[in-house]
Amino acid sequence: MKRSLRLKLILSFLVVALVTVLVVSALIRLTSGQSLMNLVVEQQTAQLEESVTSYYTANSSLDGFFAYYVESRPYEPHPDDSGDQNPAPGFGDIRGVFGLVDADYRAIMPTFGIDIGQQVPADMIKNPVAVKVNGETIAWILPDTKFQFKLSAEEELFLKRTSLAIGAAAAAGVAIAILMGVLLTGYLVKPIQRLTAAAKALAEGDLKQQVPVTSQDELGLLTETFNQMSSDLHQADMQRKRLTADITHDLSTPLQIISGYIEMLENGQVTLTEDRIEIIKTEIEHLRRMVSDLTTLSQVEAGGLEIQAETVQPEQLLQRVYQAYQPIAAAKGVTLELNAPSGLPAIYVDEGRMLQVLKNLVDNALRHTPAGGKVALEATDSGLIELKVTDSGEGIDADDLPYVFDRFYRADKARSANSGKMGLGLAICKALVSAQGGKIKALSAGKGQGTSMVITFPPQDSGHTAQ
Repeated sequence: MKRSLRLKLILSFLVVALVTVLVVSALIRLTSGQSLMNLVVEQQTAQLEESVTSYYTANSSLDGFFAYYVESRPYEPHPDDSGDQNPAPGFGDIRGVFGLVDADYRAIMPTFGIDIGQQVPADMIKNPVAVKVNGETIAWILPDTKFQFKLSAEEELFLKRTSLAIGAAAAAGVAIAILMGVLLTGYLVKPIQRLTAAAKALAEGDLKQQVPVTSQDELGLLTETFNQMSSDLHQADMQRKRLTADITHDLSTPLQIISGYIEMLENGQVTLTEDRIEIIKTEIEHLRRMVSDLTTLSQVEAGGLEIQAETVQPEQLLQRVYQAYQPIAAAKGVTLELNAPSGLPAIYVDEGRMLQVLKNLVDNALRHTPAGGKVALEATDSGLIELKVTDSGEGIDADDLPYVFDRFYRADKARSANSGKMGLGLAICKALVSAQGGKIKALSAGKGQGTSMVITFPPQDSGHTAQ
C-alpha cells in the first residue's frame, strides 16, 4: 500500500514519542524503586543514629542499648515475618540496617547473626556510618547497601501509583505527539504538494509555473530554485520557437526565389539572363553565409573552433578596422572616428577572429546609424583592455537589450526580416569573444539614444581574466 509523506511523518513523530516515553518510563520506574529503598535505609540509619546518640549522652555507655531500643520503639511487622507469631524483638523496626557495632567492632545489637558483645570481623564491616558524640566515634551503623529487604505495603502502593502516573503521562505524551504530528506535517507537506502539482504541470508542457515561497528554509530555497528553473525553461522554449520560426523564414525566402526561377525556366516562361543568374547566386550566397555562421557557432560551443592566439596591439587592431570602413562610412554620410592611443597593453587574441568581430560590430553600427550620425572606435585601459564600438543611431530598447546576443534575435522584426541579415551576427561575435577568453556586452539608453558594444580582455601580462 502506498503511503503518503504526511502519514510517514506522523508515524515518525509517533515512533519517536513512543521510544522516548518508554525509555523515560523505564528509567523512572527503575530509579524510583531504588530511590525509595535508599530513602528507607537513610531514614532507618538516621533514626538509629539519633537513638544511639541520645542513649550514650544519657548513660555515657552503650551497654543495654538494644533492650532500650526495643522497648522504646513500637514493633512494626517486617514484610519477611510471613505471619510468624514470635518474631525477634525489634527486628522489623531496623529494616534497611544490618546491625550496630561499637568503636571496637563489638556487636551492640545482633549483627550478621553475631550476638551482642561479640566481635564482628573487620571484613564484614562495609560502608559503615559513624555515630559521633562531641567529635568522638562511639559506634558504627551498618546500613543495608545491598537492599536485601522488601518494601512495606504502603511503599509498594506508592510505587504502583507512581507507575500509573507515569503510564498516564506516557499516554498523554503519545496523544500530543500524534496531534503535533498532524499539525506540523500539514504545515510541512503543503509546500511539497504545491511543488509536486507544479512539477506535474511542467512535465505536461505548461512551463509557466510559479510556486509561492512561504519560508526561508530549505523548502523555500527549493521553491525559489524551481521557480527559476520554470522561468528559464519557459524562456528557452520561447527562444526555441522563435529560433525555429526565424530559421524557417531565412531558409524559405531564398529557397522560394531560387525554386521560383527554376520552375519558370523549366516551363519556358523566362530565359536565363545574367541578371537572373546574379539573383540566384545572391540567394545561394545568402544560404551559404547562414550555414557558415551556424557552423561557426556550433564549432565554438563544441570547443572545436581553431583559435590561433598571438600578441596584438589594440590600437593597431582598431586602425585596420577604421581604414577598411572609413570610405563606407563616408559614402553613407556617417562620421567614423578612431580614438585608440598608442602604448596600451597588448592583448592575446586571434587577430583574424577579432577583425571578424569588430567588422561585424562596425557594419552593424553603420547599418543602424542614419546619415549625419557618428560611429566611434575606442580602446581604453581600465585594468582590463576595452574595445568599444559606439554609434549615435537607433539604440536598443531596454526590453530587448538582454537578448541582443541570442541567435536570430531581432529587435525590429519588420526591418531586420527585410534586410538580408539573419540575426546571427551578434551571436557569433559573443561566441568568438568568449572563445578567446574575453567578454562582450551591449549598452544603450534606449530607442534613439545610440548603442555601445564593449569588448573586454585582460592585458597580456596579467594573470586575471575578463570580468
